[in-house]
Amino acid sequence: MAEIKLNVGEKEDIRQKLVDYCEANFDLTLEQFDADFFTDFVIKELGPALYNAGIDEAIKTHATYCERIQEEMDLKKIL
Repeated sequence: MAEIKLNVGEKEDIRQKLVDYCEANFDLTLEQFDADFFTDFVIKELGPALYNAGIDEAIKTHATYCERIQEEMDLKKIL
């Protein structure tokens, strides 16, 4: 599988959300160095499962649309 690549802004948004979550829920203040490593860990270890779930949902959505198109085309056939 390809590596998950995020631009600087996306990675910073994730980092900030993790920092805020840790502070709000665990009374834990992450310094930037620790927050960057935590962000990299989440992206590397959890990212693929989330990415794959998104791909699976896209496949299901595509299949549903293809079925609809097939049904529409079948209705247009001259009998």
